[in-house]
Amino acid sequence: MKQFVLVLSFLLFGVFSCQIQDKSNPNEQMRFLMDTVVRISIYPQGLSEKKIDSIVNQIFRMMEEMEIKMSTYMDSSDVSRINSASGQRHVQVSPDVVQLLKTSIMVSENSEGLFDVTIGVIKNLWKFDSDLPVVPDPSLIEAMLPLVNYQEIQIEGDSVMLKRASMQLDLGAIAKGYIIDRGIEILNKNGVKAGIIDAGGDLRIVGSHPTRKTWRIGIRDPRGENGELYGVFETNAISVATSGDYERYFIQDGITYHHILDPRTGYPANACVSVTIAAEQAAIADAYATTVFVLGPERGMALIERMPGIEGLILYEVDGQLQFVGSDAFVQKLQFQ
Repeated sequence: MKQFVLVLSFLLFGVFSCQIQDKSNPNEQMRFLMDTVVRISIYPQGLSEKKIDSIVNQIFRMMEEMEIKMSTYMDSSDVSRINSASGQRHVQVSPDVVQLLKTSIMVSENSEGLFDVTIGVIKNLWKFDSDLPVVPDPSLIEAMLPLVNYQEIQIEGDSVMLKRASMQLDLGAIAKGYIIDRGIEILNKNGVKAGIIDAGGDLRIVGSHPTRKTWRIGIRDPRGENGELYGVFETNAISVATSGDYERYFIQDGITYHHILDPRTGYPANACVSVTIAAEQAAIADAYATTVFVLGPERGMALIERMPGIEGLILYEVDGQLQFVGSDAFVQKLQFQ
């Protein structure tokens, strides 16, 4: 759902052919998975075209398998089975789902519950994933809010249960990042020295850029009309994710409603315009981008500064003017456009 973090290397090279010999040009392949475009870019550096194709296919197959486990759209997925059994029984699930839920709970504990994957029951009311999203009846939101509570997730070995009936998991704010991390494991295992996996803007880099000192990552101007960049972030071997109010939204009665919901209220969080987080793991960057967006500029920055290994940039509006606040380490690497 972080659709507008752009890796400038992709834009500069624009290589989509698999017949690549020059180590400075990436072998880049794309596929539509997880409701977004997934782009895998590998710099050959001693790897044959056949080997690269094999690596990419491994990653795409893994992503397909992960989607089956974590989807809320497939009745047979681990997540759907957990949701169907809420308040009734434990459900045996894959180690990936268990690990992802443990990571989610850790982020929830670090944010006083402002990241909460049990938001699914509220998200379903808004119907953001349908062709006809709608502002829910306030009484429905009020009635369902008590079901949003990560502390009601019970994990016992390889089984999971939501303690209260009608509770619903939605892993959309962290699953893509986790799956990217799994993809990076495949790149490392196969000896890839430089590459990127980008799933709708959630991305992770492996290795050093073959021709430059740093990778250059573009951050979109959230109020730009033609995809203009707000800045370019220069970094090495890191994950980056952005949450923004422009990514998925609808307008009803002249009011814009975006998809990043505050688990305290059941309504879209409105203190930020976009949040970009850099971290070692894509799952962490993904989850904290959403968390900081909900917290707002002041409390969000306090969280970023408190958490080791996390850098961030928060964009917000004052009287219609875009303002920013960011961690020193992030801002020092940012070239404003």
